[in-house]
Amino acid sequence: MHRFLESIAVFLFVAAVWSLSGCAGNAALLSAPSPDGKTSEERPLRVAWVQNLVEQGKEDLFRPMQYGIPTVHDGVVYLGNNNKELIAFDADTGVIIWKFSAFGVVESAATVVGENVVFGDGDGYVYCLDRKSGFVRWTYRVQGQVWGHIVSNGELVFIRTNHERLYAITLKDGKWKWMQSRQLPNGFTIRGVASPVLDGDRVLAGYADGYFLAYRASDGAEIFKTLLEKGERFIDIDATPLVEEDRVYVASYGGTFYCLSRDNGAIQWTYRSGSVQRATIVDDFVIATDDRGIVRALEKRTGQEIWKFDLREEDKKRSVAKKPRRKLKAPTNAAMFGEHLLVASSSGYLYALSPDTGKSQWRFWPGFGVTAELVAADNAVYVHSNYGFLYCLKKNYDFR
Repeated sequence: MHRFLESIAVFLFVAAVWSLSGCAGNAALLSAPSPDGKTSEERPLRVAWVQNLVEQGKEDLFRPMQYGIPTVHDGVVYLGNNNKELIAFDADTGVIIWKFSAFGVVESAATVVGENVVFGDGDGYVYCLDRKSGFVRWTYRVQGQVWGHIVSNGELVFIRTNHERLYAITLKDGKWKWMQSRQLPNGFTIRGVASPVLDGDRVLAGYADGYFLAYRASDGAEIFKTLLEKGERFIDIDATPLVEEDRVYVASYGGTFYCLSRDNGAIQWTYRSGSVQRATIVDDFVIATDDRGIVRALEKRTGQEIWKFDLREEDKKRSVAKKPRRKLKAPTNAAMFGEHLLVASSSGYLYALSPDTGKSQWRFWPGFGVTAELVAADNAVYVHSNYGFLYCLKKNYDFR
């Protein structure tokens, strides 16, 4: 009976979205379908277009399942999905330009370098495509699944895998240059990897054994190594590091957020909270989201907490399904868009918060939550929901 009612709810949701939007190009006037009691003029964002990427009824709708991260470049959105595809969309209309079929599920974010788009899949393949046509230039296979962001300095491409390996391969022809790895710790580790970050001529990376390292980008030589977390399990450094001025900000799943010296990795301050999984720098603050459903603003020079927002409590007030399995509500990254700080729940709403106070100002129901990163680029926000929709949200110019 419960499954039947859930199926009816899903059907009504899909029917409502598509009856309002028609095709992707006709969704420009669609207001966010949130039961917030506001008129379209009172909502700060509108749905410019929406694309359905998953054939409904063939996925477990109550499992966070879409990890593909949108990449926006030169008027095109590149997005991978669980259908083993990388799709290129027109950023203005949502019209599909081309599709590429990979060997495995595509959860990594693509990177665009010149005329190339590079991404990886769950079978360990790294692909370099012509960004305009989607034709293959080269492929390379690594050990493990490719997750997170791929980065490039124009000569080399840097890839992390879930086997605790960091690869550098040539952008021109996909040849091995160097590789660094660390041993997976005994016991439990957390699903995910810290994406590599380029910092000048260095590559920064965190690992599941609690270490944070800097390598020379040209040859992989170790520059510094800092042990952040000790223990037998849940010591993963899985959040992508943030680099700004003379500091590096790093999160451990063990529950500590670190501010390090950019020069040598020495610890400057720490903040103890839930297991921070994602962080964003907004002006003088670090916005950290943790596995307890809390969004926090920390003063970036001292680590002092300025405000916090309890996403689980907000979801609970408005949940359309109050089952125990939906109590775990992990936030996405926070993305600044105009005057609003956007963050989404893994099984609930997308919220617009005040960056000064953390107060909720607006919410939007994307369909069974968001697990993938939110991406704000080119005057739009791209949301890849667990239900299998890609939304393009833009400012509502009638908002006042």
